[in-house]
Amino acid sequence: MRRTRYIAILLAVLMTASSCGGGTSTDTTTSTSSADTTSADTAEKYPYESADFGGYEFTFLNLDVCDWANQMLVPEESTGELLNDAIFERNMKVEEALNITIRELTGSVDSLASLVKTAVTAGDPTYDVAMTQIHDLGGLLSDGYFVDLAEISTINLDEPWWDQTIVEAATIKDHCYFATSDITFHPFEATWVMYFHKEKFEKLGLEDPYQVVRDGKWTMDKLTEYVSQSANLNGQETFKFDQTNGTAEYGVVSHNLFMEGLILCFGENLLDESGDMPVFVEANERLVTAFEKITALTKPDGYYLDRDSDGIQGGADRISVEFKKGRTLFMSETLGHIANLRDGSFDFGILPMPKLDEKQENYISLTGSWGTLMTTIPKSCSDPERAGKVLDMMAYESSISLIEPYYDTWLTQKGVRDEESAEMLQIIQDTRTINIGKMFGWTTSLTNSSLIVLLAMGNPDVTSKMAAQKDSINAAIAKTYEAFE
Repeated sequence: MRRTRYIAILLAVLMTASSCGGGTSTDTTTSTSSADTTSADTAEKYPYESADFGGYEFTFLNLDVCDWANQMLVPEESTGELLNDAIFERNMKVEEALNITIRELTGSVDSLASLVKTAVTAGDPTYDVAMTQIHDLGGLLSDGYFVDLAEISTINLDEPWWDQTIVEAATIKDHCYFATSDITFHPFEATWVMYFHKEKFEKLGLEDPYQVVRDGKWTMDKLTEYVSQSANLNGQETFKFDQTNGTAEYGVVSHNLFMEGLILCFGENLLDESGDMPVFVEANERLVTAFEKITALTKPDGYYLDRDSDGIQGGADRISVEFKKGRTLFMSETLGHIANLRDGSFDFGILPMPKLDEKQENYISLTGSWGTLMTTIPKSCSDPERAGKVLDMMAYESSISLIEPYYDTWLTQKGVRDEESAEMLQIIQDTRTINIGKMFGWTTSLTNSSLIVLLAMGNPDVTSKMAAQKDSINAAIAKTYEAFE
């Protein structure tokens, strides 16, 4: 239901924006889309039985601040800003339907997991739902801190208002302890993409990247080809990064998680899932090829600029700052970073992550394996059935009332105004995947300590590291499956 409406909404928003004189609209009080979509006023009502919870105060635990994705869940008031007000009205509708009050308590990136642990250990029912960061899931799951969503009769996980990609990945032996939906757009904004600098593309005389994507030829070799033409000393003696006085221009700027994004978007998640239980696989020929192609991008001087090893200083937007300076042809980051580009004086476009080669059938878009918020119900929740009903109705209402305001705000207010980028966003939405190895904590150590570090340094010889951790990873997988009995 929701996926088939994305492209119509995107294109309608873009056509409306272009009909307003080509400028970026600043009026966020009303939707400008004329898409033929289901509106909050005309949509069918929630198709399952409602309930009366007697004025219960329903509490979410949410992330307090996120500077790379939108974690908005419970706005305090109507402000006149389109998306804020749509979420506010969504909550009011659910509150009225179920006779509840929705509130939010927050924690920092470093404290969310400990807040869940403390509440469950103490039997404290304060949190009905916890928005849990994906990198914390493995430990919390294995220690039994969450309720099995699949056992809650009021949550309809097979319905389209729940993200079926995540539900499928999260389900083991008919158990599912976390899920995502449009209750929050954080998981979608955590998807890895490639941003490109349109003016630099034109200046270098490069072919239309959108058509390259359409033709199925947007591959790692093509990315490296483009990057090689962008690297330019530009009067600087070496490609050593100088943030203050440097003039050198580079190919792509990102950070070491870019390596993980590439591997997963090549369709390699380091696991053989053909049996009843995943098994960690050592590097096969295709994976070795992937490592070699990645280091062909990261090793040559000037091709790859790394946030950490090259010492880019600044806040969470420091990669975006260098991209906006025109010092790189590409920036690879999550979709949420588009907010950091809205004040740029140049046009940029968005592409999916590249395929390994043209033999790869489809593009794949990775939902980030660090920080992404997943919906969970702590074991200390006083009434999981009530929590399930609230979540299911919120997910349903979000799917019919938030999509259009989200894209209207996201596109017209943040700089993506071309139909081609809308088309690319549809590809990205339709091809999202997740790194289940890190989601359950099985391959986290290997990925974080070896793969992404070595590949970012231009060293493709990671097969020995993989072999050394094979037994421990398979043991971790077996432990998880035993816990799901």
